[in-house]
Amino acid sequence: MSRKKYAVIFRLFQIAPILALLHILIFKFGVSTQTYQEFHYPIYGIYLFFLLLSVAILLFLIRIKETKPEQIGFVFLVLISIQFALSYVFLMPVLERDGTSVYIEKINFFVIFIIFLTLEVFLTSRLLNDKPEK
Repeated sequence: MSRKKYAVIFRLFQIAPILALLHILIFKFGVSTQTYQEFHYPIYGIYLFFLLLSVAILLFLIRIKETKPEQIGFVFLVLISIQFALSYVFLMPVLERDGTSVYIEKINFFVIFIIFLTLEVFLTSRLLNDKPEK
């Protein structure tokens, strides 16, 4: 396994836990325990879901870079669309509920979605700018 080849995935595993820990600490000290206990999904569960999707996307993009590097942009758009659809399916139980804690959970979910989308765009741009190994 080439370290340079998978550098974007190593970077994801450096950044995501730090963001998750900060997010959990914000909720621990900024949101009541009762509200957090009413969430359908715990914060770490949502982070794990998006981390797995991001790793799958980046692995797929690394494979595409080896075979057809000119197609990375199109493949990225398709994979992000699939990620959006899977996220919607994952969020369905929350969307069917009502209440104040549900509103906070929806906002929380979309904040995490935006964080990982930003990370994926940043890491994909790094993948595009890396020189191919010879």
